[in-house]
Amino acid sequence: MPSKRRTKSVAAALLSLAAFWMACADTATNPQQLPVAAGSLPDDVQGAAMAPFGAAGEAIAFGDFAAIGGRQVLVVHRLGSARQPAQNAPSAPQKTETTVDVIRVSILSREGNNWKEAFRADGHLKNRRGYLDESPVTVSAWRMGYEKTADSGFRLEFTALDLPPGSKPVSVRVGWNPNLKEYDALDAAGTRFLQPQSSPGGPMKVVK
Repeated sequence: MPSKRRTKSVAAALLSLAAFWMACADTATNPQQLPVAAGSLPDDVQGAAMAPFGAAGEAIAFGDFAAIGGRQVLVVHRLGSARQPAQNAPSAPQKTETTVDVIRVSILSREGNNWKEAFRADGHLKNRRGYLDESPVTVSAWRMGYEKTADSGFRLEFTALDLPPGSKPVSVRVGWNPNLKEYDALDAAGTRFLQPQSSPGGPMKVVK
């Protein structure tokens, strides 16, 4: 007859195995790879990440950003060490988000068998419907913060670096708009989405 100690050991082992398989199943059905480790991207994602910026591109996050069962990848062209922000550049936001200085950004979304660009930041912030920033000034670099929370989902924040003297500061929040299935700019409170503009520099209005 097995001892009580052996019975407890077997039960503990079975519980550990069950927890392991539950964790594996949860990862498979709810991919939340934010951020990604170097070399951990699937081959098709790695190939897609090279498309926007070539060898300068770097995938820094991958997963179901919009929580709709799809796959997206965040690709950046980092601001090089030879082009560091000026001394009067805004400091990194004091938040629990990851912050990186970039020249260009692209969010690619898997649609069927293809990867398509859903959002881009270069001289301006853009989605497939228009421009997301009110500044008429072309921005040479951005300080980008990004995070994903249970309350607000996947959010990004862009602060313009190295603006010409006297320019109005540019800071834009961007989030997934589930109604339009698009990345849109948010108001200052971060609660309402703003209508993209056909050209940069126009006033932003709340999406109705």
